Amino acid sequence: MYREVESVLKSDEYLEDLRLELDHSNPNYLTVLEKRIKDMEKSDHGIVVAGETSAGKSTLINKILNRRIFKGRNLETTSTIIKLRDSERVRIITENDAGKIKEKDFSDKFDLASKDGAKVLRDYLKDMTDMTASQRSAQIRSVDIGLPIPFLKGNTILVDTPGIGGSGEVTKKLIDYLPNAVSFIFVINVGSAGGMQNDRLPEILKSIVLLQMDNEMPCFDPQDVIFITNKWDTIESNAEGSDENSSDDDDVTKTWEALKATIKQNWPSVKEKNIYKMNLKDVSPDKSNASSTEFVKFQAALKSTATKAEHIRVLQHLRFLKDLMTNISNGLNARLEVGQKSEKDQQELVEAHQKKINMLTDECAQRNDLLRRKTKRTIAETAQACYDYMLTQAGKERVLNPPGSTSILKIEWQPNVFAEKVQKRFAMYVSEYMQSKDVLQRFAKLKDEIASFYQKVSSDLSEIETGWIQRRTSKRLTLSLDDPEISKASVVGIVLATSPLWLPLLATGVGLTIAASPIIFPVIKFLGRDKRKQKLIDEEYSRCLSSVKDIIRTELESNQGNVIYKLVDKVTDDLLLRRIQYLQKMINQLMKSRKDIISNVDTLTDLAKKIQIIKKSATESLDLFIKEMKAAETGVY
Repeated sequence: MYREVESVLKSDEYLEDLRLELDHSNPNYLTVLEKRIKDMEKSDHGIVVAGETSAGKSTLINKILNRRIFKGRNLETTSTIIKLRDSERVRIITENDAGKIKEKDFSDKFDLASKDGAKVLRDYLKDMTDMTASQRSAQIRSVDIGLPIPFLKGNTILVDTPGIGGSGEVTKKLIDYLPNAVSFIFVINVGSAGGMQNDRLPEILKSIVLLQMDNEMPCFDPQDVIFITNKWDTIESNAEGSDENSSDDDDVTKTWEALKATIKQNWPSVKEKNIYKMNLKDVSPDKSNASSTEFVKFQAALKSTATKAEHIRVLQHLRFLKDLMTNISNGLNARLEVGQKSEKDQQELVEAHQKKINMLTDECAQRNDLLRRKTKRTIAETAQACYDYMLTQAGKERVLNPPGSTSILKIEWQPNVFAEKVQKRFAMYVSEYMQSKDVLQRFAKLKDEIASFYQKVSSDLSEIETGWIQRRTSKRLTLSLDDPEISKASVVGIVLATSPLWLPLLATGVGLTIAASPIIFPVIKFLGRDKRKQKLIDEEYSRCLSSVKDIIRTELESNQGNVIYKLVDKVTDDLLLRRIQYLQKMINQLMKSRKDIISNVDTLTDLAKKIQIIKKSATESLDLFIKEMKAAETGVY
């Protein structure tokens, strides 16, 4: 279908004025078409396994494959992107940073089902991917492994990535691969600060949101993300704040509930059934235990995701094609309707619509400025509200003695450690405040205002379009805009405006630190211990309080602020403005070329028939793919 569209757009029948108009609604449309064609021909559908260093990603993949081909270690070892795909032959293809490709076939060299065969493959992969074992692994961009993996169909692949939070160069390789992902499996080490490191997962979330906003991840569905919580055997009792009489089971239950809540807060689209709890080291097809039972459930979800991934990129291509067909149809329909209007009626319509277009253009510029100022004001008010509460005695008590923790005054007296406790509790409260419902609602209002503005202007533009393309008394062929999803402006990208995914970007206080200060002993050394404690608490609390507004403002600006600014620009300076310019160009062309258009009506009608045939084919294919995907999700075919 892409080739058919390309042929029509390059034909002499598709006149220059139509091309100029289409270039406003779909910039560089021929180049984009060619990229889409290449994407269809060779692109992989990656289910990415991600997580912090030593969370258990390699162990998870070994369990999925039911063979130990990767060595799991406690240190950062994986240095490159590792792709696994279904293949009858066992072969490995490596590509280095210079683009040099090397292929090695192991099919006739060993039996992969045997321990010795698995070891040969494991040792070879260690040399290619383990930066602690080989210097050359750092220069390898990707390792592509072909094995018999039946549930991975077509171009669906499983991707093992470097650990989040490792070295900058290694983490960059993961971020660079994100646009190729159609789904994620996040592996979380629950023994690492409760499982959700402040500077780990939020950075991935932020990268995904910004990529989606730039249409770099059109095939990614946030609802398909799977979370594996691992290493539950490392949970220890009697941590600060836990009851000394509580059991390990109590600590595990508390951690599990808290972790699920945190995951949902960081990833609002997650389905609770896609959050799994297990010790991967205990998973075995030969063992009957809770982890093995949970792993079987995970395998079923993974197979469902793989089946969906097999079609998802095709689905997105078909939606893009329908959207393109609609824009092509608009230009043709407007010309097919020119003969149905008198020159006087057409001139009056132009004048009326020109006023609306000028007004909407000004509105976009004004709303961009207004929303930016509102965002800055919201950030300042949010920081001030936190400061004002922490300044009160009730606020100070809540910060220093959070629920479930040991009273700050009962902590053993060690001045340096004691000051660190104050700083830690202060930072913890600020982080909790920034992920509170009140703060998220402040930014949700901004998001809603952006979405409302988009919908209002989009509706106004649709009304202008209708005035030019609406069928009147003529029986001449026009192309119906029968898909409400694409009969508006191009909705790719604006999905972020109605999605809650980006709201919790700051939820865990990315980079939040309270700078330490030296403890001046001479001031307090002659006081009693309790008074020394209280004096130190007051001084350290006041010092932390003096910088809290700046800390919150900086965090909000660099996270939620930047995302909102980008979304505002996307709506006002891209989606809407591009559509306005398209309409402006179309109206100018209709006035300028009225006589030529009427004389070429037969050619335009033939062209419209060709486009209608392609659009019908795309629509039927899209409907079929949607049915197949729903059947795959429900298991009913």
